[in-house]
Amino acid sequence: MFLCGSLAFAFNNEILVKIYPVLVNAGMLCIFSATLFRKPNLIFRLATFADKRILLSADAFSVESYCKKVTIAWCLFFIVNGSIAMWTVLLADEKIWSLYNGLISYICMGILFVVEYGVRKMKQSTLQSYIPFSKLRADSRPENAVVAFSGNGIASENKTWKDLKTDVSKLRTAIEKESFDSWILNADDSYYFIVALFALFQSQKKILLTANCKPEFIREIQKSNIGFLNDSGAENALQIPQVLEKFSAEKSWETFDIQTVKASIFTSGTTGAPKEIAKTGMQFENEAEALAKRFAKNFANRNIYSTVNHHHIYGLAFSIFLPISAGLPIRRMRFEFPEEIAQIEKEPAVIVASPAFLKRLAVSKTPLHFKTKPFWLSAGGVLPDDVASQVLTLSGNGVQEIYGCTEAGAIATRDIREEILWTPIPPNQISLAENGCLKIQSSYTDAEGFLTGDLGKIENDGKFTLCGRADSIVKIEEKRISLPEVENRLRETKLVRDVRVVPMTGKRQFLAAAIVLNEAGLSQFQNLSKKEINEYFRAHLSGFLENTVLPKKWRYLEELPQDVMGKIKVRDIQRLFEIPENFNFKILRYHLEENAFTVKCVIPETSDYYNGHFPEFKLLPAVVQIDLVLRFFRGFLKRNSHLDRMLRIKFMHPIFPNVPFLIEEKFSEETGKLAFRMLLEGEKVCASGTLVLKKEL
Repeated sequence: MFLCGSLAFAFNNEILVKIYPVLVNAGMLCIFSATLFRKPNLIFRLATFADKRILLSADAFSVESYCKKVTIAWCLFFIVNGSIAMWTVLLADEKIWSLYNGLISYICMGILFVVEYGVRKMKQSTLQSYIPFSKLRADSRPENAVVAFSGNGIASENKTWKDLKTDVSKLRTAIEKESFDSWILNADDSYYFIVALFALFQSQKKILLTANCKPEFIREIQKSNIGFLNDSGAENALQIPQVLEKFSAEKSWETFDIQTVKASIFTSGTTGAPKEIAKTGMQFENEAEALAKRFAKNFANRNIYSTVNHHHIYGLAFSIFLPISAGLPIRRMRFEFPEEIAQIEKEPAVIVASPAFLKRLAVSKTPLHFKTKPFWLSAGGVLPDDVASQVLTLSGNGVQEIYGCTEAGAIATRDIREEILWTPIPPNQISLAENGCLKIQSSYTDAEGFLTGDLGKIENDGKFTLCGRADSIVKIEEKRISLPEVENRLRETKLVRDVRVVPMTGKRQFLAAAIVLNEAGLSQFQNLSKKEINEYFRAHLSGFLENTVLPKKWRYLEELPQDVMGKIKVRDIQRLFEIPENFNFKILRYHLEENAFTVKCVIPETSDYYNGHFPEFKLLPAVVQIDLVLRFFRGFLKRNSHLDRMLRIKFMHPIFPNVPFLIEEKFSEETGKLAFRMLLEGEKVCASGTLVLKKEL
């Protein structure tokens, strides 16, 4: 404009001033159009300058294509706008020139910008790069697109699409040298897990997924035609990291026929007994596509973080198949502790969590200052209302619960803060069977559908309520009673955070209740005895239930025992009540595995254990510590506890009255040795050693 003004003054010609809008449009047209021939185009350069994540995204191709269209649109605008400006210079009077070039031209430019911005936001809310995992070709992603990362975000150490193709080729070479037609797959590292999945898919091998890599279990399921892939040093397994170092990439990347893919998932189910569930590749792929459609806007442009095991259907669908198909980066290792979540506050995150993890997060009460509100998912059990509210308070976003099972996949979803009813995820169709249980039909169940063990009530709009398990109806002295009904009545007191009521058998059948009190409950009962607390709840229940079905035994814990998926198994609760109650100790929480367990307990000052031992300075005697180890071993694992001899026993720190401590025990079937540790919270070891037990005859 300054140049035009100077020339107009020098030559005394006002047209040289009026023509500057034409020159501006011509200049912009040259700049924008030049980048259409010398890639990348200008809009893409500006977009990646503002957000460098685009260059590492699987969406890079589609984003560049979209930016090219926007660049062309701006070129057309400059042509039209410049032409009109030229007309106002040559044929219009000064008023029209001023009106158009000083107002209308800028309004048109603003409208184009606003429309483009709106369209861009709509496109960002969809997963543009979603490709079913069986149809991913070698050139489906940019070579440097991030598949997985090791740290907190994709700014840290990454594995790219190029790395994945190379590593799948190496593992395929190793797999195809073996004669096995099926492979057990157990890999904690999500990247190694994905490498193994694609190597096995492309080699057309059946996959047996299991989170349990204990030698006894592997020996039980591994037949002569079955190999074993692992990444953590398990016995008799082909170690994925070592294969990737040793082998060269000899195989080219291939798509595969999803109809031929076969797999099984080993799950503990609701009974606690290992169970093999057959799945097809089409079921996995159809479920991933259904979830992508339902959660596209929530997953777009985010990293995937998980706190759950991806060998189970929930983690497999949400943290493996959906992100790999949508091109979303996955954190290689899952979070174990709620305190780790603070490390990703700056990252756009989808967090695949469980009720157990979220309960621990809620208890911490540590505010999370996310730059972008995280998208929380939870499955594996019912999320208590107060936990969902606390997660919202701490992180700024609520939790999307998923209802599903291994056989039927993800069935329905809800945000309990907004609605208590479950909404089916399309294409799931829900109906009620004659026994009142929910029946599921979808593109990722068997053709005849799947009948769950969950009782339900379906509303006219298709939403439904879960009414407990069909096997949760028991008979107590010939009276039918619903265990969920008893639990719900206890929750109505507003003093209970979590509860499980289980049937017990002895001389007579009776009910027992394990309760976790909430803050209101802890406050109300802080000065009352256990007997008085029992009476309070019995009095409340007696207003609704007959005396014969009221729980006869009660336990008050800090937390109910849960497995890695957050499921509470009836058998684990029953084991607590099979340990005779003793005023000398109180169990606060416990966690059971196949041949190991952890118990948190406390010895009250009034305990007989302290009698005769330093009355002025009470310490838990060593002989009592050994007795507790054997008592809990006998109670939780139901095994012979006759002591043969003791090895390397050490007592390093005293255990005082009313101070909670942990007992960790692990038993070896082969050697008959029981290793134990006693720790104060904070990992300070009080005692440790190994007890050799007499073999059972």
